Amino acid sequence: MTASNEDPANEDGVKNSKIKITTIIFDVDDTLYDVGTGFTAHRNTDGATSFMVEKLHFPSKAEAQIVRDEYFEKYHATAKGLAAAEADGKLPPLPEGVSLPPGRTKLFDAGDLDEYWAENLDFSLLGGPDPACIETFQQFDPNLNLVAFSNGPRKYVSRALKEIGLDTFFSPENLFAVTDVLPNCKPDKGSFDFVLKSIGAKPEECIMVEDSMKNVRAAKALGMRTILVVGRGRRRSGSSSATSSDAKMDQNAKDAEATKPGDAPDETDPAVDAAVEVASEIGDVLKMWLGP
Repeated sequence: MTASNEDPANEDGVKNSKIKITTIIFDVDDTLYDVGTGFTAHRNTDGATSFMVEKLHFPSKAEAQIVRDEYFEKYHATAKGLAAAEADGKLPPLPEGVSLPPGRTKLFDAGDLDEYWAENLDFSLLGGPDPACIETFQQFDPNLNLVAFSNGPRKYVSRALKEIGLDTFFSPENLFAVTDVLPNCKPDKGSFDFVLKSIGAKPEECIMVEDSMKNVRAAKALGMRTILVVGRGRRRSGSSSATSSDAKMDQNAKDAEATKPGDAPDETDPAVDAAVEVASEIGDVLKMWLGP
C-alpha cells in the first residue's frame, strides 16, 4: 500500500506500514555527508564568492556574498541563482578590455561554475569515505534503483560522491545535477518530473532522502515517501554531554544553515515520514517500510 500521514508511527516518529518501493532518490549535499563537516558553509561562502570574483568580476567577496545569498534564497541553487542575477542585471559590468568568451551571449555559464567547484573546493573537509554509510549502501536490496539528484552542478557532484566513497553506487544515467534540469532545479516540480521520467519511476514508488525542507515538501506533494536527514547529533539538542568536537560540528551545521535561510531541517513537519541524523541510519527505516 501507499502510506499516508495518518499511518501509525513508532516511538521515533517513523511511519510503519509496508509499501511498494522501486527507487530511492538521494540528495547529495548535507545528505550523503554530514552538514557538520563544514564543507557546505565553505562551498556557499568562499567557494561561491571566489568564483564570482575571479570569473564574474565582482569587486569583492563581500559584495559577491550579498548577491549570492539573495538569489540562493529565491532559487535554492547557486547555478540557477547566478543565471537569474545576470538576467536581472546584478552582475558587474565587464572590466575595460574584457569581452565575453567566443560564442557566448551571457557571462555566467553553469559549466564554468561546475569546473571551478570540481577543481577548487576543499574536498578534504568532507573527511573521506564514511564506512558506516558505505556498509548501509552495500546492504540495500540489489533490486532497488538508487538515484542521486543534486542542485549542484554535475562534475562537482561526481567529485563529491567520489570523495565520500559512494560514486560506485550511482550509475551515470542515475546521477542528476542542476546542470541536467536547468532552467528548473529542486524544489521545482519540473525538475522532479524530469528525473522521474528519465528513470521511468512513479513518485508513489519512490523514497526521497533529503536535508532540505523545501525539497522534502515538494517530493511529498508528488506522492513520494520522505526521509529527512537532520545532521549528526541534531536530534539531541540540549544534551549536556556534548564534546568540543560536537560543538564544532554543531557550529558548522549552523554556519551551513545560515547560507540556506528558511530551509533548516524540521522533523515535525507533516511532509516528513521519517527522520535520521545521518544517511547510514536509513537502513533501519527501510526495514520498517520494506521488510527485512
